[in-house]
Amino acid sequence: MTYRNAAVAILVAVACAGCGDDRVTSMKAAETATKAFHTPGSSERFAIQKAIVLEKLDTALLPAMRAHGVDMWIVLDRENHPDPMHVELGGGYSGVRAAFVYFDSGGTKAEKIFYGSHEQPANSVITQVYDEKAYYGYSKEGLSPLLRAAVQKRNPKKIAVNTSPTVPDLDGLTVGLKDFLVETIGPTYAARLVSAEAVARDFRTRRTPLEQKLYTQLLEWSSSWQADALSDAHVTPGKTTAEDIAWYLEDSAREAGLTGSGTPRVVRNGDLLPLNSGTMPIQPGDIISIDGGLEYLGYATDIKRTAYVLKPGEAAPPQNLENAWKDTLRVADLYARALLPSRIGYRVWDELTAQTQKMGYAVAYPDSGGRAATTTKAEVGIYGHSVGNVAHDVGARIAQDWPFAFGDRVECPLVEGEWESIEFHVSTPIPEWGGKTWYARFEENVRIGPAGAEWMIPRQERLLVIHAGRSAQTE
Repeated sequence: MTYRNAAVAILVAVACAGCGDDRVTSMKAAETATKAFHTPGSSERFAIQKAIVLEKLDTALLPAMRAHGVDMWIVLDRENHPDPMHVELGGGYSGVRAAFVYFDSGGTKAEKIFYGSHEQPANSVITQVYDEKAYYGYSKEGLSPLLRAAVQKRNPKKIAVNTSPTVPDLDGLTVGLKDFLVETIGPTYAARLVSAEAVARDFRTRRTPLEQKLYTQLLEWSSSWQADALSDAHVTPGKTTAEDIAWYLEDSAREAGLTGSGTPRVVRNGDLLPLNSGTMPIQPGDIISIDGGLEYLGYATDIKRTAYVLKPGEAAPPQNLENAWKDTLRVADLYARALLPSRIGYRVWDELTAQTQKMGYAVAYPDSGGRAATTTKAEVGIYGHSVGNVAHDVGARIAQDWPFAFGDRVECPLVEGEWESIEFHVSTPIPEWGGKTWYARFEENVRIGPAGAEWMIPRQERLLVIHAGRSAQTE
Protein backbone atom coordinates (compact mmCIF):
# COMPACT_ATOMS: atom_id res chain seq x y z
CA MET A 1 0.00 0.00 0.00
CA THR A 2 1.41 3.45 -0.89
CA TYR A 3 0.88 6.73 0.86
CA ARG A 4 -1.25 7.95 -2.01
CA ASN A 5 -3.53 4.91 -1.65
CA ALA A 6 -3.60 5.20 2.12
CA ALA A 7 -4.32 8.92 2.31
CA VAL A 8 -7.77 9.74 3.60
CA ALA A 9 -10.08 12.40 2.22
CA ILE A 10 -9.80 15.46 4.41
CA LEU A 11 -12.54 18.06 4.68
CA VAL A 12 -10.83 21.09 6.17
CA ALA A 13 -12.25 24.59 6.41
CA VAL A 14 -9.34 27.00 6.70
CA ALA A 15 -11.26 29.89 8.14
CA CYS A 16 -8.37 32.34 8.02
CA ALA A 17 -7.55 31.88 4.36
CA GLY A 18 -8.41 34.48 1.73
CA CYS A 19 -11.95 35.69 2.29
CA GLY A 20 -13.02 37.31 -0.96
CA ASP A 21 -14.20 40.88 -0.62
CA ASP A 22 -15.52 40.50 2.92
CA ARG A 23 -13.86 42.83 5.37
CA VAL A 24 -14.26 40.43 8.25
CA THR A 25 -13.49 36.71 8.29
CA SER A 26 -16.54 34.91 9.63
CA MET A 27 -15.85 32.32 12.28
CA LYS A 28 -18.83 30.14 11.36
CA ALA A 29 -16.74 27.85 9.16
CA ALA A 30 -14.10 27.61 11.85
CA GLU A 31 -16.64 26.48 14.42
CA THR A 32 -16.97 23.13 12.64
CA ALA A 33 -13.53 22.98 11.04
CA THR A 34 -11.84 20.72 13.58
CA LYS A 35 -14.90 18.46 13.67
CA ALA A 36 -14.69 17.97 9.89
CA PHE A 37 -11.33 16.26 9.57
CA HIS A 38 -10.44 12.72 10.52
CA THR A 39 -6.94 11.39 10.94
CA PRO A 40 -6.05 7.92 9.66
CA GLY A 41 -6.18 4.82 11.80
CA SER A 42 -3.16 2.75 12.82
CA SER A 43 -2.90 0.67 9.65
CA GLU A 44 -3.16 3.69 7.38
CA ARG A 45 -0.67 5.63 9.48
CA PHE A 46 1.80 2.78 9.17
CA ALA A 47 1.38 2.72 5.39
CA ILE A 48 1.99 6.47 5.23
CA GLN A 49 5.05 6.31 7.47
CA LYS A 50 6.53 3.33 5.64
CA ALA A 51 6.15 4.99 2.25
CA ILE A 52 7.75 8.23 3.47
CA VAL A 53 10.71 6.52 5.17
CA LEU A 54 11.39 4.36 2.10
CA GLU A 55 11.18 7.29 -0.30
CA LYS A 56 13.39 9.41 1.94
CA LEU A 57 16.10 6.78 2.45
CA ASP A 58 16.13 5.83 -1.24
CA THR A 59 16.17 9.33 -2.71
CA ALA A 60 17.57 11.83 -0.19
CA LEU A 61 20.20 9.88 1.74
CA LEU A 62 22.78 8.91 -0.88
CA PRO A 63 23.07 12.44 -2.36
CA ALA A 64 23.60 13.79 1.18
CA MET A 65 26.32 11.26 1.93
CA ARG A 66 28.13 11.81 -1.37
CA ALA A 67 27.96 15.59 -1.07
CA HIS A 68 30.11 15.33 2.06
CA GLY A 69 32.35 12.42 1.13
CA VAL A 70 30.80 10.01 3.64
CA ASP A 71 30.42 6.37 2.68
CA MET A 72 28.97 5.05 5.96
CA TRP A 73 26.58 6.58 8.47
CA ILE A 74 25.96 4.85 11.79
CA VAL A 75 23.15 5.91 14.12
CA LEU A 76 23.13 4.24 17.55
CA ASP A 77 20.41 4.31 20.16
CA ARG A 78 18.94 2.18 22.90
CA GLU A 79 15.79 1.42 24.85
CA ASN A 80 14.26 4.52 26.46
CA HIS A 81 16.93 6.73 24.92
CA PRO A 82 16.33 6.92 21.15
CA ASP A 83 18.38 9.08 18.84
CA PRO A 84 16.42 12.25 17.86
CA MET A 85 16.26 10.93 14.27
CA HIS A 86 14.91 7.52 15.37
CA VAL A 87 11.37 7.92 13.98
CA GLU A 88 12.31 9.28 10.56
CA LEU A 89 14.80 6.42 10.10
CA GLY A 90 12.09 3.83 10.69
CA GLY A 91 11.57 3.74 14.43
CA GLY A 92 11.01 0.35 15.93
CA TYR A 93 12.12 -1.06 19.27
CA SER A 94 15.85 -0.65 19.81
CA GLY A 95 16.17 -2.82 22.89
CA VAL A 96 19.57 -3.16 24.58
CA ARG A 97 21.36 -1.32 21.76
CA ALA A 98 20.48 -0.81 18.12
CA ALA A 99 22.40 0.32 15.06
CA PHE A 100 20.99 1.92 11.93
CA VAL A 101 23.78 1.58 9.35
CA TYR A 102 23.83 3.10 5.86
CA PHE A 103 26.53 2.38 3.31
CA ASP A 104 27.33 3.73 -0.13
CA SER A 105 28.23 0.63 -2.15
CA GLY A 106 28.34 2.57 -5.41
CA GLY A 107 24.77 1.93 -6.54
CA THR A 108 21.79 4.24 -6.85
CA LYS A 109 20.57 3.70 -3.27
CA ALA A 110 22.30 3.48 0.06
CA GLU A 111 22.43 0.06 1.69
CA LYS A 112 20.08 -0.01 4.69
CA ILE A 113 21.03 -2.20 7.69
CA PHE A 114 19.40 -2.58 11.12
CA TYR A 115 20.73 -4.52 14.09
CA GLY A 116 18.83 -4.71 17.36
CA SER A 117 18.33 -7.01 20.30
CA HIS A 118 14.67 -7.79 19.58
CA GLU A 119 13.15 -9.02 16.35
CA GLN A 120 10.88 -6.43 14.71
CA PRO A 121 7.34 -7.53 13.79
CA ALA A 122 6.25 -8.08 10.20
CA ASN A 123 4.18 -4.88 10.24
CA SER A 124 7.11 -2.62 11.06
CA VAL A 125 9.02 -0.15 8.91
CA ILE A 126 12.32 -1.86 9.78
CA THR A 127 11.12 -5.26 8.55
CA GLN A 128 9.57 -3.95 5.33
CA VAL A 129 12.13 -1.28 4.37
CA TYR A 130 15.62 -2.34 5.49
CA ASP A 131 17.80 -4.54 3.29
CA GLU A 132 19.53 -6.40 6.11
CA LYS A 133 18.16 -7.12 9.58
CA ALA A 134 19.73 -9.12 12.40
CA TYR A 135 18.78 -9.59 16.04
CA TYR A 136 21.07 -10.70 18.83
CA GLY A 137 18.69 -11.14 21.79
CA TYR A 138 20.03 -11.00 25.34
CA SER A 139 23.37 -12.43 24.28
CA LYS A 140 26.66 -12.09 26.13
CA GLU A 141 28.41 -10.05 23.42
CA GLY A 142 25.32 -8.17 22.26
CA LEU A 143 25.51 -5.82 19.28
CA SER A 144 29.31 -5.73 19.02
CA PRO A 145 29.97 -8.73 16.71
CA LEU A 146 27.28 -7.70 14.23
CA LEU A 147 28.36 -4.07 14.04
CA ARG A 148 32.07 -4.91 13.92
CA ALA A 149 31.54 -7.36 11.06
CA ALA A 150 29.40 -4.87 9.10
CA VAL A 151 32.14 -2.24 9.29
CA GLN A 152 35.03 -4.56 8.54
CA LYS A 153 33.23 -6.15 5.57
CA ARG A 154 32.55 -2.77 3.94
CA ASN A 155 35.80 -1.01 4.97
CA PRO A 156 34.40 2.56 4.91
CA LYS A 157 36.82 5.46 4.44
CA LYS A 158 34.70 7.94 6.42
CA ILE A 159 32.12 6.99 9.06
CA ALA A 160 29.62 9.67 10.09
CA VAL A 161 28.03 9.66 13.56
CA ASN A 162 25.47 11.99 15.11
CA THR A 163 27.50 14.60 16.97
CA SER A 164 26.97 18.35 16.79
CA PRO A 165 28.12 21.21 19.03
CA THR A 166 24.96 23.27 18.52
CA VAL A 167 22.05 21.32 16.95
CA PRO A 168 20.23 19.00 19.39
CA ASP A 169 18.60 16.81 16.73
CA LEU A 170 21.99 16.05 15.20
CA ASP A 171 23.73 15.34 18.51
CA GLY A 172 22.16 12.01 19.46
CA LEU A 173 25.29 9.96 20.06
CA THR A 174 25.83 9.78 23.82
CA VAL A 175 29.25 9.52 25.42
CA GLY A 176 28.46 5.95 26.48
CA LEU A 177 27.40 4.88 22.99
CA LYS A 178 30.40 6.54 21.40
CA ASP A 179 32.73 4.70 23.78
CA PHE A 180 30.93 1.49 22.87
CA LEU A 181 31.31 2.21 19.15
CA VAL A 182 35.02 3.01 19.40
CA GLU A 183 35.69 -0.16 21.36
CA THR A 184 33.59 -2.24 18.93
CA ILE A 185 35.14 -1.10 15.63
CA GLY A 186 38.70 -0.67 16.91
CA PRO A 187 41.23 2.16 16.58
CA THR A 188 41.71 1.94 12.79
CA TYR A 189 38.06 2.59 12.03
CA ALA A 190 37.55 4.85 15.05
CA ALA A 191 40.09 7.21 13.45
CA ARG A 192 37.71 7.52 10.51
CA LEU A 193 34.77 8.82 12.60
CA VAL A 194 33.44 12.27 11.62
CA SER A 195 30.40 14.31 12.55
CA ALA A 196 27.26 13.46 10.57
CA GLU A 197 25.89 16.97 11.10
CA ALA A 198 26.14 18.03 7.45
CA VAL A 199 24.89 14.70 6.11
CA ALA A 200 21.96 14.52 8.50
CA ARG A 201 21.03 18.15 7.87
CA ASP A 202 20.99 17.64 4.11
CA PHE A 203 19.05 14.40 4.50
CA ARG A 204 16.34 16.05 6.58
CA THR A 205 15.97 19.36 4.74
CA ARG A 206 15.77 17.91 1.21
CA ARG A 207 12.06 17.16 1.33
CA THR A 208 10.42 14.48 -0.80
CA PRO A 209 7.03 14.62 -2.57
CA LEU A 210 5.37 12.37 0.01
CA GLU A 211 6.70 14.48 2.85
CA GLN A 212 5.42 17.61 1.13
CA LYS A 213 1.96 16.09 0.77
CA LEU A 214 1.78 15.00 4.40
CA TYR A 215 3.10 18.30 5.75
CA THR A 216 0.68 20.39 3.70
CA GLN A 217 -2.15 18.31 5.12
CA LEU A 218 -0.82 18.77 8.65
CA LEU A 219 -0.66 22.54 8.11
CA GLU A 220 -4.28 22.55 6.97
CA TRP A 221 -5.25 20.69 10.12
CA SER A 222 -3.18 23.08 12.24
CA SER A 223 -4.78 26.19 10.78
CA SER A 224 -8.27 24.74 11.22
CA TRP A 225 -7.47 23.64 14.79
CA GLN A 226 -6.25 27.10 15.87
CA ALA A 227 -9.09 28.92 14.13
CA ASP A 228 -11.56 26.62 15.86
CA ALA A 229 -10.07 27.52 19.25
CA LEU A 230 -10.56 31.21 18.39
CA SER A 231 -14.21 30.86 17.43
CA ASP A 232 -17.49 31.90 18.98
CA ALA A 233 -18.04 28.26 19.84
CA HIS A 234 -15.10 28.19 22.24
CA VAL A 235 -14.51 31.76 23.42
CA THR A 236 -17.09 33.47 25.59
CA PRO A 237 -16.03 37.07 26.39
CA GLY A 238 -16.19 37.75 30.10
CA LYS A 239 -15.83 34.07 30.94
CA THR A 240 -13.21 32.22 28.85
CA THR A 241 -9.57 32.66 29.87
CA ALA A 242 -6.32 32.14 28.00
CA GLU A 243 -5.77 29.04 30.12
CA ASP A 244 -9.10 27.64 28.91
CA ILE A 245 -7.99 28.10 25.30
CA ALA A 246 -4.65 26.42 25.99
CA TRP A 247 -6.32 23.35 27.50
CA TYR A 248 -8.88 23.24 24.70
CA LEU A 249 -6.07 23.17 22.12
CA GLU A 250 -4.46 20.15 23.77
CA ASP A 251 -7.75 18.32 24.32
CA SER A 252 -9.09 18.91 20.80
CA ALA A 253 -5.78 17.75 19.27
CA ARG A 254 -6.00 14.56 21.31
CA GLU A 255 -9.61 14.01 20.25
CA ALA A 256 -8.50 14.29 16.62
CA GLY A 257 -5.86 11.60 17.15
CA LEU A 258 -2.94 14.05 17.19
CA THR A 259 -0.76 15.77 19.76
CA GLY A 260 -0.33 19.50 19.92
CA SER A 261 -0.28 22.57 22.08
CA GLY A 262 -0.36 26.32 21.73
CA THR A 263 0.28 29.45 23.74
CA PRO A 264 -2.56 32.00 23.64
CA ARG A 265 -1.29 35.55 24.07
CA VAL A 266 -3.89 38.19 24.98
CA VAL A 267 -3.26 41.88 24.30
CA ARG A 268 -5.53 44.39 26.03
CA ASN A 269 -5.17 48.05 25.07
CA GLY A 270 -1.54 47.49 24.15
CA ASP A 271 -0.59 45.46 27.23
CA LEU A 272 0.32 41.78 27.08
CA LEU A 273 -1.55 39.90 29.79
CA PRO A 274 0.22 37.14 31.77
CA LEU A 275 0.68 34.07 29.59
CA ASN A 276 -2.05 31.43 29.99
CA SER A 277 -3.68 33.34 32.80
CA GLY A 278 -6.60 31.49 34.34
CA THR A 279 -7.90 34.46 36.33
CA MET A 280 -8.27 37.19 33.69
CA PRO A 281 -11.27 36.47 31.43
CA ILE A 282 -11.05 37.63 27.83
CA GLN A 283 -12.93 40.88 27.22
CA PRO A 284 -14.35 42.66 24.17
CA GLY A 285 -11.57 44.65 22.50
CA ASP A 286 -8.89 42.05 23.30
CA ILE A 287 -6.62 40.60 20.65
CA ILE A 288 -5.75 36.90 20.99
CA SER A 289 -3.00 35.15 19.10
CA ILE A 290 -2.12 31.46 19.30
CA ASP A 291 1.45 30.26 18.79
CA GLY A 292 1.83 26.51 18.39
CA GLY A 293 1.27 23.49 16.22
CA LEU A 294 0.36 19.85 15.80
CA GLU A 295 2.58 16.76 15.75
CA TYR A 296 1.92 13.74 13.54
CA LEU A 297 4.05 10.81 12.33
CA GLY A 298 7.30 12.52 13.26
CA TYR A 299 6.42 15.95 11.83
CA ALA A 300 5.50 19.19 13.59
CA THR A 301 4.02 22.52 12.51
CA ASP A 302 4.59 25.93 14.08
CA ILE A 303 2.15 28.67 13.09
CA LYS A 304 0.13 31.54 14.54
CA ARG A 305 -3.47 32.66 14.17
CA THR A 306 -4.87 35.94 15.51
CA ALA A 307 -8.38 37.08 16.41
CA TYR A 308 -10.03 40.27 17.62
CA VAL A 309 -12.92 40.22 20.11
CA LEU A 310 -15.60 42.58 18.84
CA LYS A 311 -17.01 45.13 21.22
CA PRO A 312 -20.81 45.50 21.43
CA GLY A 313 -21.99 47.33 18.34
CA GLU A 314 -18.83 46.63 16.33
CA ALA A 315 -19.16 44.80 13.02
CA ALA A 316 -15.41 44.63 12.37
CA PRO A 317 -12.11 45.35 14.12
CA PRO A 318 -11.16 49.02 14.40
CA GLN A 319 -9.59 50.37 11.22
CA ASN A 320 -6.28 51.12 12.94
CA LEU A 321 -5.91 47.47 13.89
CA GLU A 322 -6.78 46.32 10.40
CA ASN A 323 -4.24 48.77 8.99
CA ALA A 324 -1.63 47.44 11.39
CA TRP A 325 -2.31 43.89 10.15
CA LYS A 326 -1.91 45.08 6.55
CA ASP A 327 1.47 46.55 7.52
CA THR A 328 2.34 43.17 9.02
CA LEU A 329 1.48 41.45 5.74
CA ARG A 330 3.69 43.88 3.83
CA VAL A 331 6.63 42.78 5.98
CA ALA A 332 5.62 39.16 5.32
CA ASP A 333 5.79 39.80 1.57
CA LEU A 334 9.24 41.35 1.95
CA TYR A 335 10.36 38.40 4.06
CA ALA A 336 9.03 35.79 1.62
CA ARG A 337 10.84 37.34 -1.35
CA ALA A 338 14.14 37.24 0.56
CA LEU A 339 14.07 33.46 1.15
CA LEU A 340 15.97 32.39 -1.94
CA PRO A 341 17.89 29.13 -2.30
CA SER A 342 21.58 29.29 -1.27
CA ARG A 343 21.14 32.49 0.75
CA ILE A 344 22.69 32.37 4.24
CA GLY A 345 20.37 32.70 7.24
CA TYR A 346 22.03 35.54 9.13
CA ARG A 347 22.61 37.49 5.92
CA VAL A 348 18.89 37.31 5.15
CA TRP A 349 18.29 38.68 8.66
CA ASP A 350 20.78 41.51 8.07
CA GLU A 351 19.07 42.46 4.81
CA LEU A 352 15.54 42.34 6.20
CA THR A 353 16.37 44.41 9.26
CA ALA A 354 18.11 47.00 7.07
CA GLN A 355 15.06 47.20 4.80
CA THR A 356 12.60 47.54 7.68
CA GLN A 357 14.75 50.26 9.24
CA LYS A 358 14.44 52.21 5.99
CA MET A 359 10.67 51.78 6.33
CA GLY A 360 10.87 53.55 9.71
CA TYR A 361 10.92 50.60 12.10
CA ALA A 362 13.34 50.04 14.94
CA VAL A 363 15.07 46.65 15.04
CA ALA A 364 13.88 44.35 17.83
CA TYR A 365 15.41 41.13 19.08
CA PRO A 366 13.71 37.90 20.14
CA ASP A 367 12.27 37.66 23.61
CA SER A 368 11.10 34.28 24.84
CA GLY A 369 8.13 35.86 26.58
CA GLY A 370 6.96 37.65 23.46
CA ARG A 371 7.21 41.23 24.70
CA ALA A 372 8.24 44.23 22.64
CA ALA A 373 11.43 46.15 23.31
CA THR A 374 9.31 49.27 23.63
CA THR A 375 5.57 49.78 24.02
CA THR A 376 5.38 53.08 22.14
CA LYS A 377 7.62 52.88 19.05
CA ALA A 378 7.20 51.08 15.76
CA GLU A 379 9.49 48.07 15.57
CA VAL A 380 10.05 44.85 13.68
CA GLY A 381 11.56 41.69 15.13
CA ILE A 382 12.57 38.86 12.78
CA TYR A 383 13.37 35.37 14.05
CA GLY A 384 12.47 32.75 11.46
CA HIS A 385 13.68 29.18 11.52
CA SER A 386 13.70 25.82 9.80
CA VAL A 387 10.65 23.69 10.57
CA GLY A 388 9.34 20.22 9.78
CA ASN A 389 10.24 17.23 11.93
CA VAL A 390 10.35 19.52 14.96
CA ALA A 391 9.19 23.09 15.47
CA HIS A 392 12.75 24.45 15.41
CA ASP A 393 14.44 22.20 12.89
CA VAL A 394 18.01 21.69 11.71
CA GLY A 395 18.07 23.91 8.59
CA ALA A 396 18.68 27.61 8.08
CA ARG A 397 17.82 30.01 10.90
CA ILE A 398 16.85 33.57 9.98
CA ALA A 399 18.39 35.43 12.89
CA GLN A 400 21.42 37.46 13.87
CA ASP A 401 24.82 35.78 13.94
CA TRP A 402 24.83 34.85 17.64
CA PRO A 403 26.26 31.31 17.88
CA PHE A 404 25.42 30.80 21.55
CA ALA A 405 21.78 31.67 20.89
CA PHE A 406 21.16 30.11 17.48
CA GLY A 407 24.13 27.81 16.85
CA ASP A 408 25.56 27.34 13.40
CA ARG A 409 22.11 27.23 11.81
CA VAL A 410 22.35 30.97 11.12
CA GLU A 411 25.28 30.15 8.83
CA CYS A 412 23.33 27.51 6.86
CA PRO A 413 22.21 28.24 3.31
CA LEU A 414 18.56 27.92 2.40
CA VAL A 415 17.86 24.81 0.32
CA GLU A 416 15.23 24.69 -2.40
CA GLY A 417 12.37 22.51 -1.22
CA GLU A 418 13.07 22.84 2.52
CA TRP A 419 10.51 24.21 4.93
CA GLU A 420 10.95 27.46 6.84
CA SER A 421 8.90 29.33 9.39
CA ILE A 422 8.40 32.96 8.42
CA GLU A 423 8.17 34.33 11.95
CA PHE A 424 8.32 37.94 13.07
CA HIS A 425 6.40 40.67 14.84
CA VAL A 426 5.48 44.21 13.86
CA SER A 427 4.74 46.70 16.63
CA THR A 428 2.46 49.53 15.46
CA PRO A 429 1.33 52.50 17.63
CA ILE A 430 -2.47 52.52 18.00
CA PRO A 431 -3.95 56.01 18.64
CA GLU A 432 -6.95 54.79 20.65
CA TRP A 433 -4.52 53.04 23.01
CA GLY A 434 -2.82 56.30 23.86
CA GLY A 435 0.04 55.54 21.47
CA LYS A 436 0.84 52.11 22.86
CA THR A 437 1.79 49.60 20.20
CA TRP A 438 0.13 46.43 19.05
CA TYR A 439 2.75 43.68 18.97
CA ALA A 440 1.26 41.83 15.97
CA ARG A 441 2.60 38.29 15.69
CA PHE A 442 2.90 36.52 12.35
CA GLU A 443 4.05 32.98 11.61
CA GLU A 444 3.48 30.74 8.62
CA ASN A 445 5.36 27.65 7.41
CA VAL A 446 6.54 27.89 3.80
CA ARG A 447 8.43 25.92 1.18
CA ILE A 448 11.58 27.45 -0.28
CA GLY A 449 10.98 27.81 -4.02
CA PRO A 450 13.31 29.00 -6.78
CA ALA A 451 11.94 32.55 -6.58
CA GLY A 452 11.38 32.76 -2.82
CA ALA A 453 9.05 31.35 -0.20
CA GLU A 454 5.91 29.59 -1.36
CA TRP A 455 2.90 29.54 0.98
CA MET A 456 1.97 25.88 1.48
CA ILE A 457 -1.51 26.82 2.66
CA PRO A 458 -3.27 30.20 2.43
CA ARG A 459 -1.79 32.55 4.99
CA GLN A 460 -3.93 34.56 7.41
CA GLU A 461 -4.98 37.56 5.36
CA ARG A 462 -7.44 39.13 7.81
CA LEU A 463 -8.03 39.11 11.52
CA LEU A 464 -10.41 36.47 12.75
CA VAL A 465 -13.26 37.84 14.82
CA ILE A 466 -15.02 36.67 17.96
CA HIS A 467 -18.40 38.19 18.65
CA ALA A 468 -19.27 39.92 21.90
CA GLY A 469 -22.91 38.86 21.80
CA ARG A 470 -22.13 35.66 23.72
CA SER A 471 -20.50 37.45 26.64
CA ALA A 472 -21.13 36.14 30.14
CA GLN A 473 -23.24 39.20 30.96
CA THR A 474 -25.78 38.25 28.27
CA GLU A 475 -26.02 34.53 29.05
